[in-house]
Amino acid sequence: MSADLRRALPVDQIAPTMQDALDRWAQVQDVLRAADERFQSDPTAGVKLGAGELLAPLPRAYAWIDCGAYPYPMELLAQLQGTESPDPAGAVRPPFFDGVGQFIASGEPLSTLGSAELDIEAELAFVLADVELGASAKEAGRAIVGITVVNDISLRDVLRTDLGAGKGIYHAKPLSSMAPTIVTPDELGEAWDGELLHAQMHSWINDRPLGHPDTSVDIAVTVPELVAQAARTRPLSAGTVLGTGTVSNRDPGVGTACIAETRMRETLAHGAARTKFLTPGDEITIDLRVGDESVAGALRHTIVRDSPTRPDSAGDQHRYRDDRRSQSVTNRVTTPIPPASAGSSPRYP
Repeated sequence: MSADLRRALPVDQIAPTMQDALDRWAQVQDVLRAADERFQSDPTAGVKLGAGELLAPLPRAYAWIDCGAYPYPMELLAQLQGTESPDPAGAVRPPFFDGVGQFIASGEPLSTLGSAELDIEAELAFVLADVELGASAKEAGRAIVGITVVNDISLRDVLRTDLGAGKGIYHAKPLSSMAPTIVTPDELGEAWDGELLHAQMHSWINDRPLGHPDTSVDIAVTVPELVAQAARTRPLSAGTVLGTGTVSNRDPGVGTACIAETRMRETLAHGAARTKFLTPGDEITIDLRVGDESVAGALRHTIVRDSPTRPDSAGDQHRYRDDRRSQSVTNRVTTPIPPASAGSSPRYP
């Protein structure tokens, strides 16, 4: 795919879906890289893309694992509650959560789902090849084949109520959304040092900056170590997506990557929160950048008022649409596969 996301090269003869490419990554990565090099050298190659033509790169992943690798939000929460700050030694073993392995595409509207406290969580995410049970950090690092962004949507009022009742986070975590592309680590040059990504997670609400924290700052452990911890008691299948948790820096000058953290900072500084949660009509943008360059393409959504509906129901804002394009991977970013023929179902991993 071109860097401006306006052209793409279909590679279904190499790998018909992203998941197929991940399943056979050792066999197809060099072939995909060669195809990408030819494509990038010919400005007339490939097919043109219009706005809103892409599904999430992995519309249905085998697993979505979210963790809390940035400890500062928990330190803020302890300050608000007047409790002892978490032991820094415990931060090197962050919590892990199983999420919903379906991802909404950029451009799809996001429903409030009846929540009065809809929030974004801008997360750095890594797409994995197979990781064996008990893999070392070095072995886990070799399984990192792609980097993207996930908006781990949270319903804060549901979360507060359900945690208070001892019910866990299940209903507070609806479908997340994923950036338009997945980038192979080699494309990022020195920004990816094999352990951390040195980039900034930019977020805007109605064109107002929420923040731009650095993904390599104030993270408790390296990414390969996170993957190894996730595989401590289970193997991870190719196509697993691992999120670092909401990017968070202690420096107040860089802002935040979620509304809840902004509100905690405001309450501590001013005695009350000033930033509102998302409401219908709000527009959000999330873009991971190295300098001025977008890493995986911007995530953009408009908030709508809606109630939960069946995923296959007519009009559901999270449906998988036939006119969007399922994707498979190249060296630079993902490349679309032409849409399914009329009357057939779109091809998904």
